[in-house]
Amino acid sequence: MRKIYQAIFFLVFVLCIFSCSSPESDKLKNDENKGLRQVLYVQSLYNNHPAKDIAPMIQATVDSMRSEGRSPFYYAAVNVLIDRLFSEGRFAEADSLAVKMQEEANLDSDSLSIAMAKRVRAQMFYKLSQPERALQELEPAIAFIKNPYRSGSDFGTATSIQEWLWIISRDLGDTLKMNEGGMSYARIVEENETINGWRDTTGHYPVSALAFKAEDSFSKGDINCARELLDSASKKVLPQLPSRAYEHLYAVRCKVRAADSNWNGAIADADILLATHKDFPWFYIKDLLLKAEILNMAGRHEESAKAYSEYVSFHDSLSEKITDKRLHDLTVLYRSEISREQKRAERFRIFALGAVIILLVLLLILSILHALREKKRNRLLVERLKELDRATETAYQNDTKEETDQLSLIEKLDRYMFTERPYVNPSLSRKELADFCQISPDALGQLIKTEKGVSVRTYINSFRLEESRRILGSDSNEGIAELAVRLGFGTSRTLQRAFKERYDMSPTQYREASREIETSD
Repeated sequence: MRKIYQAIFFLVFVLCIFSCSSPESDKLKNDENKGLRQVLYVQSLYNNHPAKDIAPMIQATVDSMRSEGRSPFYYAAVNVLIDRLFSEGRFAEADSLAVKMQEEANLDSDSLSIAMAKRVRAQMFYKLSQPERALQELEPAIAFIKNPYRSGSDFGTATSIQEWLWIISRDLGDTLKMNEGGMSYARIVEENETINGWRDTTGHYPVSALAFKAEDSFSKGDINCARELLDSASKKVLPQLPSRAYEHLYAVRCKVRAADSNWNGAIADADILLATHKDFPWFYIKDLLLKAEILNMAGRHEESAKAYSEYVSFHDSLSEKITDKRLHDLTVLYRSEISREQKRAERFRIFALGAVIILLVLLLILSILHALREKKRNRLLVERLKELDRATETAYQNDTKEETDQLSLIEKLDRYMFTERPYVNPSLSRKELADFCQISPDALGQLIKTEKGVSVRTYINSFRLEESRRILGSDSNEGIAELAVRLGFGTSRTLQRAFKERYDMSPTQYREASREIETSD
């Protein structure tokens, strides 16, 4: 029954928008009837055969229309074919056809068809969960509609672009841009009624226009105006038509009802959206999240948790399905191109092989240069660290008792750690250091935090890292794992990570650089 309603709605919708043509389009009347019949035919194929491979049949009609001359009806039929390919998961083919549609429109200097092509690509990117890219494709399309009241095609495309601008901006959280699209949509609908005397007997356009205006009022804090607009929109709804025709009313009304704490009404609208978008997963998943959030605000936490769980499960399933379809589609498309263009593929393969070889050689050269630079940098760093070790050791050895007594508490602790090396004990604790300083463990922690800006554990580990570095720079052949255990790091991985963070090189690189210095000396 739902498919019948969809077919009825589409038929009435197309007849309505094409009945509003201005005098400028009278010269197209002879072709309109045939073009309209062809568009209705391909749309009926799409609606009435959801599980069958009817893309070839739609393609045959599109090819016939192309041979007769590309018109707005032709581009509308291509739009249906693209939607069909997309719904079958043939993403690459759908996108390729959308690009071709745009190229043909450019060749025809047909600004309306260029706008249609851009809108189609924006819809695909949105359905593939790429709203930012969809917006980049959609925004330029607005400028290609010179006069949205010239014909039904201009009007339908202009309103569709503004509608999708509203949808995409809403998902991106851009309220300003969303309301700009919604109010532009409403203005086009209202002016078309004034200029052409057009009336939409389905109620789709006026209901959507009022919903967008209600959203604008609501976002500006005028909730009373939003309620009045939504009440007016509700009176225009025709019960015999599918709820898909009025989805924006339910989306905005759901939000307003939630703001009024009318939880049952908001949940009812969310359920209508879920039923409406059952076959449109890119919308359905957002409806699930919306319902979960409303249930949570209503205090119905168990139902909310269940809805969230369904959302997560559906999200994972949808992502996996899209990925699988992408891979399958690209594989099929690749094999098809190989079979049709074997010679071109061979030439391309040779060219690609040469390019890969050149790229690999360049990468090899770059990696060698990088390794040499890194080696030189590591060697310079090791030399400076060893000089610092010698200077520190000399300074501590030459300290007189009077100079030592004049050191601050943290300086005495540093000296103790460097000269006595208590950190080689893996079980060294803050209590032992506190006893040396003759203060409490808490006071020790505060002292180190104030003077060094780190915790006691990090402070101790800094000396252990210095010790590991000195051992690695000596003649010792002690392994990294043994060194890590002996100095209290536990595992070699922990030592390697900490060493890399502190010295910007691995323990092995430090040992190699140190031995190179000794060999050269």
